[in-house]
Amino acid sequence: MQSKHSQDYYYNQVNSLTTIPSLPLIASELMALTREDNLSVQQLLPVIEKDPPLAMKVLKVANSAYYGLRQKVESLRHALVIIGMKQLSDLSLGFSVMTTLTDDDHGSELEWDKLWEHSAAVGHIAQLLQNSLGVQTGSSPYALGLLHDIGKIILFRLEPIKYVEVIKDALKNETSTQAVEIEHLGIDHMTVGGWVAEKWQLPPSIYNAIKHHHSPDLVDEPEMRVSTALVQMANIVANLRSLSFGKSYQRSILRDEPGWLILKDVSQNLEDLDFERFVMSIQDEVDTILETVGLMGGK
Repeated sequence: MQSKHSQDYYYNQVNSLTTIPSLPLIASELMALTREDNLSVQQLLPVIEKDPPLAMKVLKVANSAYYGLRQKVESLRHALVIIGMKQLSDLSLGFSVMTTLTDDDHGSELEWDKLWEHSAAVGHIAQLLQNSLGVQTGSSPYALGLLHDIGKIILFRLEPIKYVEVIKDALKNETSTQAVEIEHLGIDHMTVGGWVAEKWQLPPSIYNAIKHHHSPDLVDEPEMRVSTALVQMANIVANLRSLSFGKSYQRSILRDEPGWLILKDVSQNLEDLDFERFVMSIQDEVDTILETVGLMGGK
């Protein structure tokens, strides 16, 4: 096995000027706007409209079963009225970042469209779970789910040959990607993704979803702990039902996850929720999720 680099090495690589792309201009503008207390429609819409492919992605998601709307959303202004300004800006930020990171042709050895599918599935399921439990967060679950695994893209950029082996080994041995990353590289995608989120000064809710989607109990702020817990549970369900078909579902294991315990504390509905039925019902959503990703054209 090849020697591993230190974590300091990877940290320096992430923060170099040549390894990781700069935050997209539109994403920077969106974050600057959302920090304002009196953000207006007149400020937000022109920024998104400057990037027609981005605007189209947002509209397609707004028209998907993710929002369950009976009427077609015809414009960004209509989308803003229906889904809210924070949701609209979060979705736009998520798509802008994800597209930038997957914009290069990484070759055929890794199917990056599958990452889009998984990420979209996690966001979609997080929203369904939020609706089922009746919990509220200040961020868009779809945007958090879309970005939670960006550390995997970063690790591939830093170690393309090694990371292909990581993915192959994880699939072959049916082992978590995180465990194989540690074994091969000495670092995992959550740590590296968190560094990128810090470098780009992404909102705290997105940082926590990237850094702590396997450990939401480590998030300090209560509302962000809940949103990160939604991402963790959605990630598990997506792996079981949406992308990793055929794996068994064990309620007892899920009940031990920190995300389950966090959500149980804030939602009485979790005790009443037939989780097995919920997980099985996600199967009915798979075609919708994949159709949405197809409509967006992946990247």
